[in-house]
Amino acid sequence: MLPGRLISIFKKFKQYEVDENKKISLDLILAEVKPELTLEDRIEWIQKLVKWIRNSDLFEVEPEKIPSIKLKYLLMVLERNPETKNKVSATLKVTLQELRSVEFFCEVGLPSQVGLIGELIDKVTTKLLPKKPIGHQLSELMITLFPEEEDVVWLRSLDEETMEKLISLFGHDQNNFPHLKSDMEDSLMYLTSQIVAIGLSPGIRKRIPHKKMKSLPFFYLSGKLSLYLKTKNENTNSLLTQELMNEFSDLLKESQDTITEVYDHLDKFGVSTQIVFQLERMKLFLNRTSSLLEIVNSGHLTKTKISNFIAELVELNLSQRSALGIFSNNATLLSQKIIETNSHTGEHYIAQDKKEYWQMVLSAMGGGVLTALTVFMKFFLMSLGMTSFFFGAFSTINYAGSFLMIQFTGGTLATKQPAATAASLAEKLDVTENREGIESVTDQIVFLTRTQIAAVFGNLTAVIPAVLFINFVYHFFNGTYILSFHDAEHTLHSTDILGPTIIFATFTGVLLWLSSVFAGWAGNWYSFHQLSSLISNNKKIKIVLTQEGAHKFAHFLEHGIVGISGSISLGVLLGFFPEVLKFMGIPLEVRHVTLSTGALAASIPTLGIEALKTPEFLRAALGILLTGTLNLGVAFSLALAVAFKAKKISSHRKALIYRSVLKRFYQKPFSFFIPKSST
Repeated sequence: MLPGRLISIFKKFKQYEVDENKKISLDLILAEVKPELTLEDRIEWIQKLVKWIRNSDLFEVEPEKIPSIKLKYLLMVLERNPETKNKVSATLKVTLQELRSVEFFCEVGLPSQVGLIGELIDKVTTKLLPKKPIGHQLSELMITLFPEEEDVVWLRSLDEETMEKLISLFGHDQNNFPHLKSDMEDSLMYLTSQIVAIGLSPGIRKRIPHKKMKSLPFFYLSGKLSLYLKTKNENTNSLLTQELMNEFSDLLKESQDTITEVYDHLDKFGVSTQIVFQLERMKLFLNRTSSLLEIVNSGHLTKTKISNFIAELVELNLSQRSALGIFSNNATLLSQKIIETNSHTGEHYIAQDKKEYWQMVLSAMGGGVLTALTVFMKFFLMSLGMTSFFFGAFSTINYAGSFLMIQFTGGTLATKQPAATAASLAEKLDVTENREGIESVTDQIVFLTRTQIAAVFGNLTAVIPAVLFINFVYHFFNGTYILSFHDAEHTLHSTDILGPTIIFATFTGVLLWLSSVFAGWAGNWYSFHQLSSLISNNKKIKIVLTQEGAHKFAHFLEHGIVGISGSISLGVLLGFFPEVLKFMGIPLEVRHVTLSTGALAASIPTLGIEALKTPEFLRAALGILLTGTLNLGVAFSLALAVAFKAKKISSHRKALIYRSVLKRFYQKPFSFFIPKSST
């Protein structure tokens, strides 16, 4: 019984697909039109007609032009068949009269939830669950009729003559649809109430400097709209009606300007995606209110207004339907703030002359020496035979402690540079597309490249002798080297270029970039919550540290929070995260160029000097080179890609910069490695 039932269900599903994709001629569609059908049957007939209009079966014509051509053909056919035209017109009229349009005017294309997370969950749920029935909702019918981005193009391309003929099918007398006017007014009241609620909410109001609640434009929107609609419906004074309409329009414009003030405040003091979501939501409500107000005030639905309005709703609906799009749109400002925060750190990592270049080398050598201690602590933890959880936890402490020590002692770790320097470079891309601007950016890329090389050189030239020195000291007191022969061989093979080094090094590059994202977010979070002020004025902290000490501690955190959070997050990502992945059955390991170089150097005393001559060691050395390239390249590329998107750098400008860099490398290749002058 069960197999037969499943076969029956499968056949019905296949038949449904065939019926859905089957092309029906216009003659058959028009032959089925009957105004006396039920609402559900009439809606199904309208869907068939619009599907025929949208069907791209004219191969010699551009796809976006096909619907408008077929619509003109349909109108021509109806003009030649008055009886059919009357049936079509009657069907459209009675259907529109029975459909409710409030949701169409004030919900289609607009966020339905008050929070970003709720909106994301709502969109994902909508995609997973079966589609809502159309019922009596005009909004659901419009969403079903125009589901693709191409619909926006052809709806906006409809000319005046076509729109005139199309609207005539519904009848020129606006009294045919008295509910539309009432629904639009109700929609205006709903949208205005939402704008007022968002605008006067604490999160928005507190970020509008030096303005009291009653001085905000949102405060008067609902009252002014009520007066306008009351005066308009009573038809008592047309001049007063127009004056009230103008005052309401001015309040909408002032509300838009106030949103800009809030964005300026967020840009200065830190960003919250929740507040950005509310601001974007309010902007959409304001735009919809302005569009509806224009239609309501005109007294009738003009041809161009209705086509543009529907196209706008279709476009917004498609945009809002994408959960990824919603998150992307509302994370843009946060991305910009993270880029800005990291760019300030990145300035420290760019050497522009010989003096700064050699200072970077010395700073990186200090970082290399401290990394040598990290390498031996790693091997010590491995020798204890701990479980994965505890090994990951103590590895995190080892790495994070090392990175913090490097930061506090003024050292440099090359792999922490790329994300910060990419952000710093992106901050300088807001230049005009003239020759001087492009040359300036090219100079920055040259400085950045050779500084990065200097940092890698300093790290590696210090970590190798430091590791060897510590190993020989250990041998002097204990008679054995730190690594056993088996561990030394495993270390040698772990960086073999023929092994999975390329995968592990790329994975590590992603982790390096993620730590920079977290560091930028932490800096933004610190600024957004104004923690410097809270710490400086906290009574308990002032009692413990004194008032001067509290100010110094706040100043220290304000300037060090990005570096501290970056070091800690990188320690977690390198130490604990791989162990979590192993628990999940994903065998990804960390291949960090400085740590891997130190580990390889630690194996040399155990394996003997003869190991340097073997093919295995050569492949391991090439693996180290590949590891460094991928660590830095992946982290820099990801950071720069995000920075380009956040700063909205055009493809044309990027192409100009790429060409300029290639030209400079061809003319002065050594400038990318060593500075030749003080400039």
